[in-house]
Amino acid sequence: MFAALVFLLAIVLAGTRWNRSAVLTMAVASALVWNFIFVPPRFTLHIESPQDVVMFVMFFIVALSMGHLTTRLREREAALERHHQEREQLLAEKHRAELLAEAETLHRTLLDSVSHELKTPISIIRTAIDGLGTENPFAREIETANRRLQRIVENFLEITRVESEAVKPRPEWCEATDVLDQATRTLKRELGAHPLKVSGFADLPLLMLDSRLLAQAVSNVLHNATLYAPMGTPIELSATLADEQLEVRVRDHGPGLPEDVDDRVFEKFYRTPGSPAGGTGLGLAISRGLMRALKGDITVRNHPEGGAEFTLHLPVKIRQSPEP
Repeated sequence: MFAALVFLLAIVLAGTRWNRSAVLTMAVASALVWNFIFVPPRFTLHIESPQDVVMFVMFFIVALSMGHLTTRLREREAALERHHQEREQLLAEKHRAELLAEAETLHRTLLDSVSHELKTPISIIRTAIDGLGTENPFAREIETANRRLQRIVENFLEITRVESEAVKPRPEWCEATDVLDQATRTLKRELGAHPLKVSGFADLPLLMLDSRLLAQAVSNVLHNATLYAPMGTPIELSATLADEQLEVRVRDHGPGLPEDVDDRVFEKFYRTPGSPAGGTGLGLAISRGLMRALKGDITVRNHPEGGAEFTLHLPVKIRQSPEP
């Protein structure tokens, strides 16, 4: 009887370490070994006494049951431990996400506050520049620096609006040339060094879209082209319409994009290697944010004939001309 208890103890201990199949195999083997060594006639698997048969069957059943229950208990403990670890991991990830969200909110609030605070001194500088007159040799330098600072502030304000999903499109019927005029109005100085070749805008029908947001997205891409295109090289701006899908393309004749850049140019604060000094890396990120707010998108590729080509895709409604 003592030997049977030793075998059962071994099965219980095995159940705390091994898997179910190994423990059940050990239970069967223990019953056979116990029968072979301790049940008369010894050193055979034959059992003569009915009482020994009953004892063997009971030992076999108890061994299987204890092995099964011990293994099941261990598996449940392991499952509870995994659940506890997963819960701790989820709580840690939630806490980390909350910290990141708070940091991002603080970041946007800070940018918004600083940008708003800078608008007043920029306006004062602008007024002072007008008072200096065009004859002052430093007036043009101050005006250029002020325009650059104003654009940076506007970009900070706009990226804050885009990230906070405060951009609400207000589509209305307009002509594509309105978008063209708005996009180029603030870039006259920058485009003065680059002949602008425009095509397609005057041929389009009335479109239902938010001309202000689209013009701002186009303007940022145009400004980016003026930064990277060599002085005196043309910038091409074209518009096409097919199946209620408007495509506005901006192509420069600069060096193009590195092969490993792709969509990273639309990431916030990203600047390609060798970028000219003075940029913020926000213009293209704002353009993508605006286009997605308009249910469109913006893509970029290297043109087969050289330079970078940005394409703004936008679904639009078309006002059909009445039949004569």
